[in-house]
Amino acid sequence: MENMERLRIPLSDITFATKNFNKRFCIGSGGYGIVYKAELEHLDIRKISSSDWDNKNELPKKRSTVAIKRIFNKEGEEGFFMEIKTLTSCNHPNIVSLLGFSRENGEMILVFEFAAKGSLDNCLENNTMANVTWAQRVHICLGIAKGLKYLHANWKGKRRIVHRDIKSANILLDGKWNAMVADFGLSKFHPENHHVSTIYTTHVVGTDVYLDPEYLSAYKYKKESDIYSFGVVLFEMLSGTLAYDSNYYLGDDKGLPTVARRCFKEGKIKELIDPNMMVEVNEHTFTVNKGPNQKSLDAFTKIAYLCLAETQINRPKMEDIIKGLEDALRFQAS
Repeated sequence: MENMERLRIPLSDITFATKNFNKRFCIGSGGYGIVYKAELEHLDIRKISSSDWDNKNELPKKRSTVAIKRIFNKEGEEGFFMEIKTLTSCNHPNIVSLLGFSRENGEMILVFEFAAKGSLDNCLENNTMANVTWAQRVHICLGIAKGLKYLHANWKGKRRIVHRDIKSANILLDGKWNAMVADFGLSKFHPENHHVSTIYTTHVVGTDVYLDPEYLSAYKYKKESDIYSFGVVLFEMLSGTLAYDSNYYLGDDKGLPTVARRCFKEGKIKELIDPNMMVEVNEHTFTVNKGPNQKSLDAFTKIAYLCLAETQINRPKMEDIIKGLEDALRFQAS
């Protein structure tokens, strides 16, 4: 709790930085609030170790560009506190850093490190990914996987966390295409009892096309449910399109997961490759030198397909996913 208090940022600092939440500072909005971009002084979270929080010394500060999330919806209150509770227990390069918060005069404000390239879904939707090579895409996926492995682990006093809303909209990218898992409003801490691996719910939360089928049918959420959602993101990266693109709802298809599983089983996975990775060599020849070579493609799609297994028990462990993605990256470089 004391750690939380040290993260408090005066509301006056935030209103000054955003010129009283002037719309010219607005960079996005969602169901629960508006996000602003501004310059602000805050704790230098990446330089603070766990032991630093325990002493009474002054913690290092810095001034930088930040993302300020202003929650104006009462339904967002639970998510506001969950983000603080979750992110104050995390410290990993592939998990977005909470730099501070404000809870004054009825305001609920979260301050995060700024991601220069924005969210992955925006990059996919706006065709920003068109010039991103296959190796860079696998690098992004590897970062997400490492972030998930950290969340799902129970070590150094950190309880296991399930995210419950893994999707491209909740993956942020910095200026060097490093991925950060974000938006922990729906996340849950794992039960203290290490033998209990399932969280039972009375209703389903999350985004339809990314949802684990077993969670949808039996209302039981496990870390493997996050892995299913991540599998959907992996195929978004391969295809360069969002999972809910209308092209994935033709005939009997019900979104990208259905199409990806079918293409994999039928040996037609190349039909899913983003055409932007096809480069014209001359007027008669096209190549995929920006895209995956065969060994890299095989390693990537095999692990992505396993993530989309219909049942939780058949999905791979995060260690195996990371190895598969590292293999894909290594094969691409060779």
